[in-house]
Amino acid sequence: MDDELRTWLLGTGATAEQIEQAESGGWLALLALDRVLVPGSPRYDIEGLADAAGADVATARALWRALGFADVPVGLEVFTDDDVEALRLAVHRVDGSWVSQPLEHQVRVLSSALARLAAVEAELIGEMVDAIAVRERDAAATARVVVDELDWPTFARLLDHVHRVQLRAALWRRLVRDVVGEGSLAVGFSDLAGYTDLSERLDGDALAALLSRFEELAYDTVAEHGARVVKTIGDEVMYVGFAGQVVDVALDLHLHVRADPQLPAVRTGLAAGPLLARDGDYFGPVVNLASRLTEGAAPGVVLAADTVHDLLAEQPGYAWRVRHAYPLRGMGTHDVYELTRAPAPPPAGEA
Repeated sequence: MDDELRTWLLGTGATAEQIEQAESGGWLALLALDRVLVPGSPRYDIEGLADAAGADVATARALWRALGFADVPVGLEVFTDDDVEALRLAVHRVDGSWVSQPLEHQVRVLSSALARLAAVEAELIGEMVDAIAVRERDAAATARVVVDELDWPTFARLLDHVHRVQLRAALWRRLVRDVVGEGSLAVGFSDLAGYTDLSERLDGDALAALLSRFEELAYDTVAEHGARVVKTIGDEVMYVGFAGQVVDVALDLHLHVRADPQLPAVRTGLAAGPLLARDGDYFGPVVNLASRLTEGAAPGVVLAADTVHDLLAEQPGYAWRVRHAYPLRGMGTHDVYELTRAPAPPPAGEA
């Protein structure tokens, strides 16, 4: 290893022992990334962390667990000055503020969401490291290039910008509910018909490509109509918005999937009404109804609850075919509607 890399690692808080272990074990790039992301020398155990931050040990432990990490034994110095500052800010600026939920709950929810983001980032950065390692063929050279090409300050600024833009949009969605009323909101589920059989026949790469293509179409279609993807679960996507937005998402997603020869047909269920929003997800009878409608829909079919029909029945462009006493697993029978696009009217002057 050259002196420049060693000096940089030492300056960011790595010990000589860690550098030696990383060099002999072939994980210099990982040590370099570790130092980029969390620089500084560990100086505090859990008791020292709490004392320096002006918090009690029980609170420090609880928040560390809420972040998703195991308890740190007393005497093991793993925390840095940045950890002290973060705990101080959390305890003295967040706890007891106007936010009604307890601090531990806030930390758990936010950390869970950020952990999913971090998992995606780790895959992207891991692919970058693999490509650099093949190109450089030397562990020390790979570590140097990784630090340069990652350019974490720029990456962090981009993440902060995306977060701000997404938060602005989320605040508009959240606060506008108070103006228009939650009854005009709708939720949709769309999934790939026959996915279980496909997962048994396709190899891992082919299945991942299929899911990636469906996810790409779903996210683009939802964004096109101003709705929001709540989550994806395997081959299923859940989205919310105003009733007209959600209906247009469903119909156009079916159209896009039909045009893609690689994808099987989609089935969709839609319902409208009050939704319980919590921790970035949605719950309640309306969500359950939409999910059951999706289970009951035939491939290529959009099934809508009567609440969706009632909101949009007078809107042009939709065709509704009622299906009375439609059985839904665990929910009895419901009047539901099979929803399609209405045929376009002929041009003026044509018979």
